[in-house]
Amino acid sequence: MKIKVKPFAIFRDIIGKAEFTLEFDSEISVGKLINYLKERFPDISMYIDEYEIEPVIVLVNGKPATGKTMLRDGDEVAFFPPAAGGTSEGKVITQDVDIEKIIQKIRNVKDFDKVGAMVIFIGFVKGTIGNKKVYGLSYEAYEPYASKKLQEIANDLLKNDKVVDVRIYHKVANLKPGETTIYIMVSAIDRNTAFETARKALERVKKEIPIWKLEVRDNGEYWVIGDGKRVPRPVKSKTKLN
Repeated sequence: MKIKVKPFAIFRDIIGKAEFTLEFDSEISVGKLINYLKERFPDISMYIDEYEIEPVIVLVNGKPATGKTMLRDGDEVAFFPPAAGGTSEGKVITQDVDIEKIIQKIRNVKDFDKVGAMVIFIGFVKGTIGNKKVYGLSYEAYEPYASKKLQEIANDLLKNDKVVDVRIYHKVANLKPGETTIYIMVSAIDRNTAFETARKALERVKKEIPIWKLEVRDNGEYWVIGDGKRVPRPVKSKTKLN
């Protein structure tokens, strides 16, 4: 099976060709094709999310495609880097992110030449609350709504003309003291805007995102409600539901 590939903009520069043909033994998905190209041309990876092809734009025979779109013999695949201008990303994650890799992606945003400062906020699990020892935090989220709301917050904050890039990543997992809970990364034309926007992002995440945490400490288990209010976990009810 033959697939015609047409890279554009910086992808064309990295690959060194405006058009080329690849042969495969059987049908493959767009996602697998992109992974194949990433292996052959590693510099492409800094523009493509580790888990999804977004925000890269892919067209198959002139029509928008996703990573699950299946390719057939004779298809033409055109792929483009993220659109020009500011960018944003918000989503629930289960593993730590590669901060240096994300910074490199941000450096390649078209409007990065306007950036004068980047603020990175990282939250950690506390090992002590007052005089009580904390053994861990268990996070749970209502997905995909939580990721959708994180993206909405990032998009909303990006509406400020002084903000160039906003990224919010919230972990949902069983975490121990010292482990990362949230990443907020804001690039702006000045440091005051970057600090202010990062603070707004954190406050909105606390109030708007359906993510809950159960705190396990030496004096019991507590649900953390709202902005830091701790409520003892109820004893399991003996009443059976029909």
